[in-house]
Amino acid sequence: MAYVELYSNDILDTINVGKITSEFNENNGDYIKVEVFPENSDTVLNTFFSNRVLLKYSDADEYYIEEYHFHPENLDMGFCTGRQHTNGSITNLQPIPVGNSLDEPLNSDTNYKKQFDIFNDDSGEIYIKPNEIIKLTSLNEGKFKIRIHFLRNIKSTLGNFLSLNKNNLIENGNFFAGLEATQTGDLDRSTGRNNFIVMMNPGYSKFVLEQDGIGNNIYNMRVTGIRPNTYYIFSCWVAWGNNFGGSDSIVRFDKASNLFGEGLPTQDNTTPAGSTVVTEDPNYVKELSSKVINEITWYKLFSKVFTNEKANLGSIDIKLGSLINESSNTATGRRYYTDLRFEEVENFENALLDHINKLKMENE
Repeated sequence: MAYVELYSNDILDTINVGKITSEFNENNGDYIKVEVFPENSDTVLNTFFSNRVLLKYSDADEYYIEEYHFHPENLDMGFCTGRQHTNGSITNLQPIPVGNSLDEPLNSDTNYKKQFDIFNDDSGEIYIKPNEIIKLTSLNEGKFKIRIHFLRNIKSTLGNFLSLNKNNLIENGNFFAGLEATQTGDLDRSTGRNNFIVMMNPGYSKFVLEQDGIGNNIYNMRVTGIRPNTYYIFSCWVAWGNNFGGSDSIVRFDKASNLFGEGLPTQDNTTPAGSTVVTEDPNYVKELSSKVINEITWYKLFSKVFTNEKANLGSIDIKLGSLINESSNTATGRRYYTDLRFEEVENFENALLDHINKLKMENE
């Protein structure tokens, strides 16, 4: 947990909380807790959470900002006071819908206001509006100080990760605990520099695969569960260090059948540097997203893979890196990978576009 504490003669309309979007991601369970104090005291007056619903009493024009719980089995009770229900719990607290949905019944499809909003500018800086938070309280006018905590809901992170990777044939594509991506001894069949290192990245663990791109630098992993006549999408986050002077090739696929070169027909608009999708929409390019973290730019890229009727091994070799003629011209150059995925799609038409849209939305 980290926090900042602000002391001021007056609370500003908008403050920069010292985080950027690459460090703070609500989709990964990140949230902010704000504590409000009197100017000269350490007694907490009120506490607010960016991931909690803003509630009002059903019979009074007053906000409720303490602990609450919800009864999905009884919508007449709905949101109630307290973490657990007791005989003294007040029922039917009202959430506040966002937009023009005031008349909609309580349901999971409606968006509701949180206790406070988080904003970000074009450069990714994170902001909150303390004045809007103070207005939710019954405090008299005066001087206050606030303490801002940066927290992460581990259940949310784990749930989000499991949901996104439920169809991923690469078991450990985020290199958790600095271990192999698959269980087949990949480093023993790889060439060149292939290390698992700790590095800030857009994936789900603190580890990434590091290569130098010198010579025939390949990380070779065998992925099982492959079927013939099936469409697949490989995707990953990849980054190149500032000193990397080699090719932008990232991946090749091999050995899906007993016959050399059979089982994996070449796909249109796909190269070792990734795939593009030909549509009328110019936004469909191989770069699905990009993020700058510690002055390194990460790119979300994908490749199409189709196995025909000759793919009879039940597995495929996925080779990350570059060949000898694509090597970096500097020994200090580095290439990094994380969040490797190999997922089946129904086809390379509408299903491909839907899958790409999903990958893009994950990173907005």
